Amino acid sequence: MQSQQNRCGNVLCIYAGSQTYTTTVFEHLDAFRKYSKHSWTYLDIQDFNHGLVTLELFDAVFLHYSVRLPFGQVSDVGLEKLRKFRGLRALFIQDEYDGTNTVKQIINSTPFDLVFSVVPKHSLGKIYPLDELPRTKFVNNLTGYVPDDLLDHVGQLTAPSTRFLTIAYRGRQLPIRYGRLGQEKVAIGRYVRDYCRKHGFPCDIEWDESSRIYGEDWYRFIGSAKAMLGSESGSNVFDWDGSLQNDIECYRKKWPKATDQDIYRDVIEKHEIDGLMNQISPRIFEMAAAKTVMVLFEGSYSGVLEPFVHFIPLKKDFSNLDQVVGLLGNGMEVDAMAGRAYRDIILSEKYSYRLFVNMVDSELKAMFEGLELLPIADARSTILAQVKKATQVPVKSKPPLPVLTSPFTRAVGRFVIAAWQRIPVGVRPYIKRLLGRA
Repeated sequence: MQSQQNRCGNVLCIYAGSQTYTTTVFEHLDAFRKYSKHSWTYLDIQDFNHGLVTLELFDAVFLHYSVRLPFGQVSDVGLEKLRKFRGLRALFIQDEYDGTNTVKQIINSTPFDLVFSVVPKHSLGKIYPLDELPRTKFVNNLTGYVPDDLLDHVGQLTAPSTRFLTIAYRGRQLPIRYGRLGQEKVAIGRYVRDYCRKHGFPCDIEWDESSRIYGEDWYRFIGSAKAMLGSESGSNVFDWDGSLQNDIECYRKKWPKATDQDIYRDVIEKHEIDGLMNQISPRIFEMAAAKTVMVLFEGSYSGVLEPFVHFIPLKKDFSNLDQVVGLLGNGMEVDAMAGRAYRDIILSEKYSYRLFVNMVDSELKAMFEGLELLPIADARSTILAQVKKATQVPVKSKPPLPVLTSPFTRAVGRFVIAAWQRIPVGVRPYIKRLLGRA
């Protein structure tokens, strides 16, 4: 048995390789390889579901949030393997407002010993009551943290006060089912873009899928503007058992001309619980690292940010937008605010992946007490030899391309995408206008 001072184990992390093109997903996975005192091995969910997996070689198995637990992405065979596993079963989970009862049933029946949840601490007991899940320990964590190479990604930066674009933003249109927090991601972009165009402020604000930016282009985009918009993440509307989605579909069939606003008012609004799931997004850390001023809808942001210290709060009725834009015209204050956020959030390392992994390691160490663990030095070569397609590093996938139907159109599409990505991000909105896409 290992000494109490060296309680390190062999950990298998099951993840969805198809989702690692998103930077925050890959960084979350890779952080354990970089910083954990334990030995982590990675296996794609498809190989776990269908391949020969020798779980007995591991002291703990983690299911990563990139695998959507309530939507059947873990096969019955995979769940049975987890149930029979005699080591520690742990789970990282996000988007917990979808199929919540299904998730709780799986947590209870597997059972998972340890769950890292993004539900805020004050709401954990409401979502996962102790009397329903007495065998599982729940630990709150953020949806993402600051990777140690984030500053390398953002590169050389000019002072925000000197940047050409006043405001930049990329949002995503979410279904009305996710309630107000989901709709705010488009509302903030739509209103502020109209305002900037009306008053002649340079901006690059989009929310359609074709305008999404990935990889190094994304970091260049953040650093191209004085300010970037943002809002809290999550959803305060829980679809516990799928019945809410069913109600929405029935409403649409009955009233085919109904707008999203009609559906929200008549079906969804009564399910909203303000403040239940509001949380900070990893994008906040990217903006802070790029010294880009944050213009954010009013909110708590998981206690990480202070208004007028780290960000400019924007009222959700936009009644103070004139004042917000006025502040962005004050070069000294713009640079000072960006500097405070950079110092308090990035340089302080309070929200680093290293500290996050240390916290996970501490929870594992407590769970491993009293157990006899496999010697890591002896297990590594055996694991990679016997667990099919297991790797020491998570595999990073490529972002999805637009759906193009023929070989010719696919080739043209790849050429256009490559050419577009070479155009400086600050110039792109003006090209769009020339092409009639304004």
